[in-house]
Amino acid sequence: MNVALYATVWIALALFVAGEAGKRALERGGAAVGRLWLASTLGAFLCTAHMLIAFAVRHGWSHAVAVAVTARQTAEVFGVSWGGGVYVNYLFVTLWLTEACWWRAAPLAYARRPRWIDWALRAFYALVIVNAAIVFASPAGRVAGVPLVAALLWAWRPASSSREASAGA
Repeated sequence: MNVALYATVWIALALFVAGEAGKRALERGGAAVGRLWLASTLGAFLCTAHMLIAFAVRHGWSHAVAVAVTARQTAEVFGVSWGGGVYVNYLFVTLWLTEACWWRAAPLAYARRPRWIDWALRAFYALVIVNAAIVFASPAGRVAGVPLVAALLWAWRPASSSREASAGA
């Protein structure tokens, strides 16, 4: 079950990065809904599966245990016992799925949303992904996490487009 636990999250994060890269076509005025929208959506579902597997194998389906384990891990890394990371993960997946639905339902409206929304979400996503893929990852996991985060930052690099100029960014 450990293979499923780790495979689901790493594949999910790779699909997240693929979806974020696909959004660049939206910034250039294209629809880019096809496979890259699907990749992002599948990634969100795999991330949800990862969370369910973690609850089953690591936490015995106990939310209290998940919060306690998260608080212990956070204390080991940051010196502060805080289990709120569980809720942060819930928010992460909820936002990811919400964005995927919006992207699919109305790609042009999604592409024209205010830039501050993109950057606020990106800051939140970066916080979660850097913590998951680097800070809290095993040393072997960091080997995959560093290039994954680098690819994500590459996908988010500012694009010179008419959208950016018209949005005042």
